[in-house]
Amino acid sequence: MHITKELKKPVFVMIMLIFSLSIMTTAWAAQPDADDLQGHWAETRLRSWSDQGLLQGYNGKFNPDRPVTRAELVTLINRSFEVSEPSSISFKDLETSHWAYDQIARAVKAGYIDGYNDNTVRPDHTVTREEAAVMVAKLTELVSAETVPATDFKDDSSISKWSKPAVSALAEKAVITGSAKGNFNPQGKLTRAEAVTLLDKSLEYKVPTDITYDKAGTYGPAAGVETIKGNVIVAAPGVTLQNVVIEGNLTLTEAVGEGDAFFKKVNVKGTTTIQGGGANSVHFEDSVLVRVSVDKQTGTVRVVVVGQSAIQHVVVHSPVKLEESSVTDSGFANVEIAKNMPQGSEVQLVGQFENVRVLSSDIKVSIPSGSVKQLNVEEGAKNTEINVNANASVMDLVLNAVAKLLGQGTIANATVNADAAGSTFQKRPGAVAGDAANTISAPPASGSTAGSGNNNSNNGGGVVDGGSGGNDGGNNGSNPGPGNGGGNGGEPVPCTGTADQCRDARLVDLTVSGFTMNQLDANEYTTGVTGFSPDTFEYSIVTDRSMTQPVQATVSVTKATYNKVDYTVWEDGANTLASGTITDENPAFNLEIKGMKDVRVRLTVTSGDGIGKKVYEIFIQYPRTIQEGLKIGSHKGTHSNNGVLVGEKMYYNLIKGNVGGIKLGELYTVLLYEPNASTPFLTCQYTSCNLPDGKFTKDTAGTWRVEILRDGAVVDSGDYQYDFTTAPVLTNDIGLRASAVTKQELIDFFLSGGNFTTPFKYGYLVYADMSKLRAEFPTAKFFVEGSYEMYMPTSSLPSGLSVDELKGNLQPYGYQAYQMSSLRPIPSGSGEVQLTGGYYHQSDYDNEKIVNDKVVYLSLYDENHNIIGQYVTILEFDQDHVADGFTPSETWQPTP
Repeated sequence: MHITKELKKPVFVMIMLIFSLSIMTTAWAAQPDADDLQGHWAETRLRSWSDQGLLQGYNGKFNPDRPVTRAELVTLINRSFEVSEPSSISFKDLETSHWAYDQIARAVKAGYIDGYNDNTVRPDHTVTREEAAVMVAKLTELVSAETVPATDFKDDSSISKWSKPAVSALAEKAVITGSAKGNFNPQGKLTRAEAVTLLDKSLEYKVPTDITYDKAGTYGPAAGVETIKGNVIVAAPGVTLQNVVIEGNLTLTEAVGEGDAFFKKVNVKGTTTIQGGGANSVHFEDSVLVRVSVDKQTGTVRVVVVGQSAIQHVVVHSPVKLEESSVTDSGFANVEIAKNMPQGSEVQLVGQFENVRVLSSDIKVSIPSGSVKQLNVEEGAKNTEINVNANASVMDLVLNAVAKLLGQGTIANATVNADAAGSTFQKRPGAVAGDAANTISAPPASGSTAGSGNNNSNNGGGVVDGGSGGNDGGNNGSNPGPGNGGGNGGEPVPCTGTADQCRDARLVDLTVSGFTMNQLDANEYTTGVTGFSPDTFEYSIVTDRSMTQPVQATVSVTKATYNKVDYTVWEDGANTLASGTITDENPAFNLEIKGMKDVRVRLTVTSGDGIGKKVYEIFIQYPRTIQEGLKIGSHKGTHSNNGVLVGEKMYYNLIKGNVGGIKLGELYTVLLYEPNASTPFLTCQYTSCNLPDGKFTKDTAGTWRVEILRDGAVVDSGDYQYDFTTAPVLTNDIGLRASAVTKQELIDFFLSGGNFTTPFKYGYLVYADMSKLRAEFPTAKFFVEGSYEMYMPTSSLPSGLSVDELKGNLQPYGYQAYQMSSLRPIPSGSGEVQLTGGYYHQSDYDNEKIVNDKVVYLSLYDENHNIIGQYVTILEFDQDHVADGFTPSETWQPTP
């Protein structure tokens, strides 16, 4: 279940802010030719709103200088800030029949008005400028304890004491400004123009929405990125959150219990607090987090980072296992074990860690595998027990308190300061320094003692008993037993360098001759920085559209001394051009770059100890035009009446790709205009935006004008030729079939080891006969598949999709893309081959436990990505092809 507060996301703000108060006694209704804005100081803003239909006038005029009443201002605030929840109110001058009674009830609930001391609210009184400032400051929460009640207005002394903090806060943010003479005029009446300006500016500081997920399920877009301005709260096990940027904080509450939570391509700009989760619990895949606080009241929680993930700082307040798995970015960087850790607690570190600080006493730190670059035991952290397993290493250990070092792992350098005198080592460090270096207890450098670490090799048969470290040694089989690091393909690769050198899985340098590499962030946005950085893992090279001949380039790789580098090069998605290994003797490879072709280069770096792994990627792309980088897609929705499904509707949406070699996404705003209009009919600030009703007309084509803005400035513009004509529908026999997965196959796939936590309700696979396909369409090189549910009974085969809906290749293969926007190469082989398919998880949203039949579209494209045509087929479900507890709706009811 997805819960939001009464203040919803600001994407709807401009739609709701419509000044049509015709139900009021002071209605605003004007003719389009009203001209009393000519030369007015707010003319631009008011005309802009009027052109968009957001502002209407009164009796043929706008009357911008007419004062606004309290009731009118409250109504405008409620609509623009989407204040919808009313409160029970009783004011002696407000009858329930007053047109603004409900609006004032909402304002009281929101807390930005509360009436006067005489129990009046004075709805029809005009509003002063300082009264309006107080209302807005309360709603935006700009006033804080740190607000200094002082302004630069010349009439500052005239500002009432009760309004001074609000006026000061809004002035500091430039939400309110003074007159040309520098006065605020606090007791002056607020005009309509001033009200529009005040609200327009204050929307930027609208209090962000908190979102709570308290039911298991998958949330966030399947592709693209959604930005959540406020905080996110996960209050149930089994939640998966994907493809979101959280500008506030992320909290996993105790309600998660011992369950799991999954975060895929999530960027959290605030603090992530983990208060719940169990032994297999919290997973971050391809995610970026600034600060994580682990603070679970009971038990141990496991936090795993996977793929291109980076967590800058972790503060540990309770037992935890921090684990890296196939990390291709920096993973965990800095870990601080806080002073308030309970005595006897254990912290396990599996992976490659930069800095670890221990501030708590009487705890255990285990490093089963991987390495720590810098490990500090701070003053006061007495009786710390650190177990460095044989497959782990610590580059620099600094002891400022007495500690016990166990295990047969490598400690390259140890600094033992005065307060750490008497510390013990089960295996002598490579070098020992510090004031108390001579006080340690350790075996001779050539000696070795048995003890708590287990250095045995486990060949796949369960857990090997040993000391407290369990077995994290070489695993030559697949051993899922607890405590087993496994997955390292046997004994670590021999490495004769230092521990730090052996753990390094980064490149030293990377260049492509004749081309500039642009650094990308984890979401493929251009950062503005060029050249190589060891800690940046994605790059873009933008070629010249005028290239008529292939260009030969050399990819030069400077690797660290002990790591291994493999490379693969693809063209147009998955057509492999080259692959190999970088060596000291062959530190480069040649690359042919063609005009109007995308090339993807992947370099996989494995550390010298065989444990660490990082992946660098270069997207070489031609600069797509506006026509090539945008499309109009579609998605289906439903209409219900009192919970009963009564209809379905297709929605059409602008989808952004790459233009000029740059991913647009949410960083760039796209405006769509009719050919001769001065006002856009769509302002799209997100990766995808719905078109207004009526803008998509089947079997039509035409032109829209496009402007692309960054930070309010136009960076590109041009025409977009939309084509809503139906793409050719193919009937040639290519052996195409869409087949539902059986009940048992759903179970088998769930148990196949894919780390699934939620069973599947249905699945399907799409097949084609490659011999027939190539015979019928020898120029076909790529395909796209998509499907729509049939929510209502359907008796005839739906028509094909439009050319625009089937447009693909909006951005290089490997970028995040919307369904039916990323072309895939037609596979090789002969006879029947599986092209694609999908499995769909069960969800608590499946209240009716219904599985609808589907219409499946498969479109074919030539080598230049031009559409050849589309197939339309039906996917039917029966009781043997859905999970137990689900019922097929049998909405496909063909006419006999």
